[in-house]
Amino acid sequence: MPEGDSVAGHAARLRPLLVGREITELAGTAPSVRANSHRILGVRVEGVRTVGKNLVIDLSGGYSIWVHLGMSGRWRVVPPGRHVPGSARLVLSAGGAIAVCSAAPGVDVDRTPAIDTRLGRLGPDVLGDFEAQEFRRRARTRPRVSLAELLLDQRVVAGIGNVYKSELLFLAGIDPKTEVAHVSDEQLGEIAADAVRLMSANVGPEARSTTGSRVRGQELWVYGREGRPCRRCGTAIEMERHGDRVTYWCPGCQPA
Repeated sequence: MPEGDSVAGHAARLRPLLVGREITELAGTAPSVRANSHRILGVRVEGVRTVGKNLVIDLSGGYSIWVHLGMSGRWRVVPPGRHVPGSARLVLSAGGAIAVCSAAPGVDVDRTPAIDTRLGRLGPDVLGDFEAQEFRRRARTRPRVSLAELLLDQRVVAGIGNVYKSELLFLAGIDPKTEVAHVSDEQLGEIAADAVRLMSANVGPEARSTTGSRVRGQELWVYGREGRPCRRCGTAIEMERHGDRVTYWCPGCQPA
């Protein structure tokens, strides 16, 4: 699933294409796009912003387009004349290249205040005006939840997914099954600080890295490395799956 840094990267690519321009062409299979085409076509784009894993395109008419990529959604920009799949969920053209959103389960058009109300229920955004104190406060309301579950709860902190969850807990040296009640405020603060630092550094076209290396195959500490030796202690990395959620950790560096 695209996480906060990936979504922020998409927004950065879309802004020069869309912001300040009038939408001249519109298509897409998302029902809300079809129902609200008259509110999009011919309207100027005021801004492109993100809140956690959510991308919002604000329009001059007081409406916005909300997009959540889910597990498999993606954005791409294609030049005029290039074939655009008919199955695309949202296609926007504003005078230059064409922005295409495919396979996203969440695409909705609504009044901007309504979308803001919806997003206001989320926790502090790692890549926004992040408030570590508010993150800790929300975490403390769920004392019996494991840290692996907590970091994926967008109502507690917005933007973190399976990759960063695993990487952050490795860097903290904490077993993913540890309950919030057994973690200090200092440890929660360190996890939050690492999240802000790493995700901010990974907004851009380069491959995501939490190790500091951009060499292919050396970018991550534990995620996707089940059975391989830990880069620090040599212990075999373990993995546990819960539906579409997966956690990787090192039993040596993250003792129970």
